[in-house]
This record gives sequence, structure tokens and C-alpha cells, in this order.
Amino acid sequence: MLAALVFAAVLMVLFAAAIPRKPATGLDHVRYPAIEKFGGIAERHDTVDVPDPSKHYHVIFDVVSGSDDPRTINPGLMRVARAVNVFAEAGVPLEHLDFVAIIHGDATRSVVTSSVYEKWFGIENPNVALVSALKEAGVHVRVCGQVLNHWKIADDEVNEEIDITPSALSTLAIYGNEGYAYERL
Repeated sequence: MLAALVFAAVLMVLFAAAIPRKPATGLDHVRYPAIEKFGGIAERHDTVDVPDPSKHYHVIFDVVSGSDDPRTINPGLMRVARAVNVFAEAGVPLEHLDFVAIIHGDATRSVVTSSVYEKWFGIENPNVALVSALKEAGVHVRVCGQVLNHWKIADDEVNEEIDITPSALSTLAIYGNEGYAYERL
């Protein structure tokens, strides 16, 4: 019985090794139709559910995830940039995107100034340029005031391009009541 289990395990390993895989080198021909350097997308022509350029889109992005590596840009904020680029690629004008990103939870360290980030991690905040690019594209970037209190982050330690709300809970409720689509990142 044990020999049969070992044999089966060896076969699974051999079959897994024989399956051809594409190298994980990232996207080929990455495009940045609205936000340069952030949220790159692949050009696709074989898709359904393509955004309609004549419509307006209202989305609240609930950015709660952070990166384990302080040198890495926040993956949730990067996905917000990708959303902007996907809609722009489809021809939706930025004026038709009413996107709001509310940051809290493990994503909170993304909001501090570079000087605070440097005190914490010994490097400048890699998210500052992305937040600036999101704002330039019309995305409203906010942070939960309750989490700032919890983390003992003073208001003047928050990137000046990020607005402070009373709480993520109230922000999500407000935008939900206004009919915004909800995306948790």
C-alpha cells in the first residue's frame, strides 16, 4: 500500500513537470492608455463585457490589502490603476469614470508621507507616485480616519493628495447608497 502511494506521488510529480508552462515574465506588450507606468494591461480583442464609452461608471474600491514587502507598491492601488486603464482602453473618457478608492486595514501604510515611510522602513514610500497618478486620472483617494487613529498616524503624516474620511465604514455606506459598484481589493 505504501509503495503504491509513493509510486502515485512520483507519477504526479513527473506529470506536473512534463506539462508545458509559459514563463512567468509578465505581460507582453503592456499598455498604459491613461495612467503611465501603473496598472499596465494587455491588449485583448476576444472579450465580452467591454465597457461602453458612452456610459458613466461609478465604482468604490475598498482597498484593504497591503504588501508584505515595504518596497512594493500596494497591489490594491495598482489594481485601481489597472481598472482606469481597462476602461480607457475601451474608449471610456476619464470624465466618465467616477472612481473612489477608500484605503484601510493592511493597506494603511500606503498613505503616509515619504518621510514617515522612510522612518518606518528606511525607504521612500513607493506609493506616492501611484497616488499622484490616480488623482491626476480623476480617482478620489481616501483613507479611513479610524484606522489612522488606531495606527497612531497623525493627519499631517498622511500624503496630502489623500483625503481623510471619518471611517471606511461610513464612506462605503455613503457611496453604496449612491449606487456605486463595490470592488474589494
